[in-house]
Amino acid sequence: MAITQEQLEQACFQLISFSGAAKSDFLEAVEYAKSGDFPQAEASVERGNEEYLQAHNAHFDLIQEEVNSENGLLTRLTLVHAEDQLAMAESTRILAEQLIELYRRLQK
Repeated sequence: MAITQEQLEQACFQLISFSGAAKSDFLEAVEYAKSGDFPQAEASVERGNEEYLQAHNAHFDLIQEEVNSENGLLTRLTLVHAEDQLAMAESTRILAEQLIELYRRLQK
């Protein structure tokens, strides 16, 4: 059964929402690390990782739909934006982890 336009939009907005939340959590982690609160920084990274995993799963479901569909998904601006959000969340996570480590070293 092919995905409907409504289901595609819902999946994309879910992907955007989880990715955006993850990115915010990762940036919050950097702020905590900057102030020396490493337990809170690590908690924020963990929350971000959970949000990112949800976004990743939503993305995976869309990819599976693409593979299993005869016609494939219609490429839409929303899907492109959703995938961009996912990629930005991953980049932000990597940057946040590096900055937290840097602040940890500076605190010693």
